[in-house]
Amino acid sequence: MRTFGVERELLCPQQPHKSLANIPLTPETQRDQERRIRREIANSNERRRMQSINAGFQSLKTLIPHTDGEKLSKAAILQQTAEYIFSLEQEKTRLLQQNTQLKRFIQEFSGSSPKRRRAEDKDEGIGSPDIWEDEKAEDLRREMIELRQQLDKERSVRMMLEEQVRSLEAHMYPEKLKVIAQQVQLQQQQEQVRLLHQEKLEREQQIRTQLLPSHAPPAPTHHPTVIVPAPPPSHHVTVVTMGPSSVINTVSTSRQNLDTIVQAIQHIEGTQEKQLQEEEQRRAVIVTPARACPEPSASDTASDTEGNDSDSMDQSKEEPSGDGELP
Repeated sequence: MRTFGVERELLCPQQPHKSLANIPLTPETQRDQERRIRREIANSNERRRMQSINAGFQSLKTLIPHTDGEKLSKAAILQQTAEYIFSLEQEKTRLLQQNTQLKRFIQEFSGSSPKRRRAEDKDEGIGSPDIWEDEKAEDLRREMIELRQQLDKERSVRMMLEEQVRSLEAHMYPEKLKVIAQQVQLQQQQEQVRLLHQEKLEREQQIRTQLLPSHAPPAPTHHPTVIVPAPPPSHHVTVVTMGPSSVINTVSTSRQNLDTIVQAIQHIEGTQEKQLQEEEQRRAVIVTPARACPEPSASDTASDTEGNDSDSMDQSKEEPSGDGELP
């Protein structure tokens, strides 16, 4: 309070007393007066600081556990406060561990016991069938949602991996290697088709050689009758032989080519069966007149058929020799 009074006197100086009015203020007295005023201001500030410190220690003393009427110094209050804080930290750690353990027990109990709780509720007569059905439907719905999410995640991962594999293949294998690989694949397919066709021709040739001795007509005097199977149609050559332009096609095109090859082979088999039937009928027609009484008209027809057969045999020999498909 005195300090405020001094400041007020400095800011608003009162009129000097009449006894001191005539005393002149020298510079020394003025400096002493200013020094005294600053000292009083510093003392008042220090006094307020000490009062706040004492109030803080008193509040700490009330917080820490101590006996009533016990006098404690500031150092003792600080030491007991530090010990009390350390004990509180230890208690906090112990409680956190205990809380974590209890949470784990609760999760284990709740995770493995919904059915048990439902059974207990059912035994006790608390639950109702509608509630159980709703819970079951909710569980199934939740499981379906989880499975769908997992499926979507796996699908996205698989698509991403496939895209990475395709990009790596595009970087690792240039176009020339791809073309070479397609050429090799097409060559292998052509080789397989050719082998299958050759095996079928050999099998049909064996069957015809077994049937010829029993059903062969009597050979005429002028030239022998030779029956050769009809050559395969020309469209077979166009289907099997692949040009260089078809090498650059995609996998779908090669698959379509294979389907057309299979259809062509089936068509060839059907035509060959029809030709065999026609030849057997023609043999029967040739054999019956020859055994009864050979006539010139019959010999002429036989010679014509034999000439046609010989021409067809020559054509069949020439065409496979170009393709290299005769056994």
